[in-house]
Amino acid sequence: MLFRITRESGIPLMGCIAFGVIDRGTNLLQVRASTPCNLKCLFCSTGANDPEKHPTEFIVDCDYLIDWVKKVCEVKGNGIEINLDSVGEPTAYPDLVKLVKGLKEISQVSKVSIQTNGTLLEDNKIKQLEEAGLDHINISIDTTNVEQGAYLRGCGTYSVQKVINVAKKIHESKIELLIAPVWLPGVNDEGIKNLIKLAKELNCKIGIQKYDVYKYGRKMKEAKKINWWKFYRQLELWEKEFEIKLKVSAEDFEIEKRERIPEVFEKGEKIKVKVVAPGWQLGQMIGVARDRCISINDCLAKLGDTVNIKILEAKNNIYVAEIPGKRLKVPFLETETFV
Repeated sequence: MLFRITRESGIPLMGCIAFGVIDRGTNLLQVRASTPCNLKCLFCSTGANDPEKHPTEFIVDCDYLIDWVKKVCEVKGNGIEINLDSVGEPTAYPDLVKLVKGLKEISQVSKVSIQTNGTLLEDNKIKQLEEAGLDHINISIDTTNVEQGAYLRGCGTYSVQKVINVAKKIHESKIELLIAPVWLPGVNDEGIKNLIKLAKELNCKIGIQKYDVYKYGRKMKEAKKINWWKFYRQLELWEKEFEIKLKVSAEDFEIEKRERIPEVFEKGEKIKVKVVAPGWQLGQMIGVARDRCISINDCLAKLGDTVNIKILEAKNNIYVAEIPGKRLKVPFLETETFV
């Protein structure tokens, strides 16, 4: 089911991991306009494109989302980067070009970037995004092998060569390019080496991501689990082999600490909320109070009902709750998950 969030819905755009604005206390804001994804990657941290886990998908009205970003930026100050990411695929959002243009017109915003698997970016769309003012694209490519690419992305029609061509087209534009593979130890080791070579060929940055297992994401049994020391040690070896910088930090991306948007609930607090939407996770409903969304686990209430809840998680203005007295049956998305 596709649920549309408009200004008239009265649903705030802060509080839910799946949509809206997420502030983690830096000058970078995550902005999530929609949740659908066109792929079913075997290592997806959110388990996207799975109606059994996520029976409801969301799409947010563009003007409404821009207004919320404006409101948040007034608190955060100047020099803000807006990163358009998603629990799905950001470029699936139909008003993407309009959204980028509107965000660039916000006085406090200095940069707009986007995460993408690249499959929905045609030449014309890249040109439109360039003209709208998009500054940066992180494109997810995890191998250069055609068969392995289709396997890892859970899609027989996935063409890694097409995505590589998209990366080259982005490189030819004014948009800054970063290749962002996930290293799956023992699975795509050679692919990572080839992508390092591609980054050198295009003279663009590469940001290799560590594969982590998330409780409710998809898990690859073939991929070895390694700790951060081994991860960075391997990056050091590749840096020497290919003479390229691979170890990156927040400073490399000009991310700095900033005042947070004040949190309005505390863990353990009991409140009354109005149920306004189904949740993204199976068995959840979304309640509203104090201009925030709260995802309520194991909730059988109907839209419009008022229920008493207890806050289970309250971090980064992302809230998860339960109905007191009920045994928790349905898993919730961990609030620190970042796509």
